[in-house]
Amino acid sequence: MRLDGDAPQWIRLYPIPFRHLETDLQFKKYDVIELEIRRRYEDSRSESYSPDWSSVRRVDHFDPWERRVDALRDLPLTNTCELSAAAKSDHAAPSLGLGGVADLTGLTFEPHRGWNEKQRAILSRALEEVDLFGSGLTPKKLEPPRLVATYRYRCTGPTCPGHRGQILDWELTALQQRYRASTDGELKRVIEQKFLGEMFASGRDTHFFMGNFENPVKRDKFSVLGVWYPRLRDVESLPLF
Repeated sequence: MRLDGDAPQWIRLYPIPFRHLETDLQFKKYDVIELEIRRRYEDSRSESYSPDWSSVRRVDHFDPWERRVDALRDLPLTNTCELSAAAKSDHAAPSLGLGGVADLTGLTFEPHRGWNEKQRAILSRALEEVDLFGSGLTPKKLEPPRLVATYRYRCTGPTCPGHRGQILDWELTALQQRYRASTDGELKRVIEQKFLGEMFASGRDTHFFMGNFENPVKRDKFSVLGVWYPRLRDVESLPLF
């Protein structure tokens, strides 16, 4: 999220293999950073930029939830139906959005089939681009997660037929890495506890950070890039002005 204007704005920064950065450059969710960026013109989505890692500086961290909610209070809400319909009719439509969830059916799992040749090439190229910034790093070998997790849900669109949203949040990959010694059944329970039990607990105002694909053929397909789950009391306690 870009925070250097009067209101928060969507921005997509990549490549960011942030788990392979030097210790003093690593950052966490809700860290606030400053860095130089350039428009990524090879990606037709207007929100896409490339970071200059030689300029990155961590300046703050939004914790607890009250600060996070206040920072994003002016971010417009949408839903998956609206985002998908707009992308079908307009190639330049928003490719990112914060979407409401009206009803959650559940979480489904399937084995990760590994990265195909094109995906491996993209990952390799991303690491090479980071090295162009003079990091001098030797990245660890990237391993695909064991499981693919997908939300089944209805968004807040009045005639929503239901959606399947694959979770592309790095937090899911990190969680699977942390529990890599667990059985498939144990791993599924850990993921459900985090992505269902915690993120959709009563008292949470849960939304999805949604994003689509650069491929024009798939432009109307939106995945779950992350989950926004502030406490209801923090949302309701915000002053109106």
